[in-house]
Amino acid sequence: MKAQNIALLFILFINGIGFSQDMITYKNGTEVKAKVLEVNSSEVKFRKMDNPDGPLYTALKSELFMIKYENGTTELFSSETKPQPVSEKRISEKKSPDYPRVRYNGPRVGFTSIGPGTTRQWLSERGRSSTIIQFGWQFETQLFTLDNGTSGLLEWIVLAGGTEQGMFLPSATMLFGIRGKGGLEFGIGPNFSFTGPGMAIAVGGSIKSGKMYFPINLGIVPSVNRQDSVTGSGPTGVRVSLLIGFNTRR
Repeated sequence: MKAQNIALLFILFINGIGFSQDMITYKNGTEVKAKVLEVNSSEVKFRKMDNPDGPLYTALKSELFMIKYENGTTELFSSETKPQPVSEKRISEKKSPDYPRVRYNGPRVGFTSIGPGTTRQWLSERGRSSTIIQFGWQFETQLFTLDNGTSGLLEWIVLAGGTEQGMFLPSATMLFGIRGKGGLEFGIGPNFSFTGPGMAIAVGGSIKSGKMYFPINLGIVPSVNRQDSVTGSGPTGVRVSLLIGFNTRR
């Protein structure tokens, strides 16, 4: 009987040691078995249970999730997110920034002014103005989008000009461009018109109103020297175009 009593007392003593401890849980999931000595407005002071006579530790409340005391009560310091054990914590997937995506495919209208050269002379000989109205459409493909919102673009702008003067002057421009997060863009590429091929340079931006975007683009096709049986030989003249349109947010 005495041996049984001694064994029972030993078991109760061990259980008492096991439960006479506080459990501190950090927001990162780390758990520390401790004896909490002081809790003030910003800090918690404790000693670790595996070294009760060791150094005094201090933890900021902002780093802690909760303390479970030896008497069974729990003190929560944050109710935002329950931490997972460090060994089970998952690395969250990196999400792409939520930048507004805009359908820049859409109608375009504007005008083109033709500088001195064979094209202007050809129009003048037929009693036509060197400033022509343009109607058309922009087709766009986004090639890539960086984390900072910058996009690489491939654009086609197809236009029909001169209809207000009873003429049909088609043109097509292919642009390789870059558009920033704020909507500013720059592009360069070949231009094809009735005067022959050339190189186009374009810059632009957009104005937002609700879910609508109104792009504004300025394009320049520098003059080139041509031997042309239609408009004549010599420099074709600089062409400057201003186009506006409307698109919807995706």
